[in-house]
Amino acid sequence: MLDHVFISVSNPERSFDFLLEALKPLGWKEFGKFSSGGPGTEVDAWGIVEGPDSIWLRRRESDLIEGIYLGIAANSTDEVDATYAAALAAGGNDDGAPGPRPQFAEGYYAANFTDFDGNQFEIVNKSWAPKR
Repeated sequence: MLDHVFISVSNPERSFDFLLEALKPLGWKEFGKFSSGGPGTEVDAWGIVEGPDSIWLRRRESDLIEGIYLGIAANSTDEVDATYAAALAAGGNDDGAPGPRPQFAEGYYAANFTDFDGNQFEIVNKSWAPKR
């Protein structure tokens, strides 16, 4: 289960807007923009949430920082399809069209996309998993 993850990106504002649109079909929404330095200092963390789970974006400090691969649960194959379509419409890149992934397990249905920095996202519905 996803609780929270930090992702380093080259342009947090752009990536924040992208993820808000791409993950909207799964119920994700803006949590807030915060400064770890306290009031009056520059925003350095952008957060989105779905229930108790959160994703935080931070400005990449160096090109040497690796991206991430993040699996996000969907309640149905329709949600997988809708999220994949929303991600591509928001400017993401195809990294695997929606469909069964029997190489992982029977009833495993997923789609993959990447953001502007090459971070990889897998939206997955597992037929045996409880709805979230």
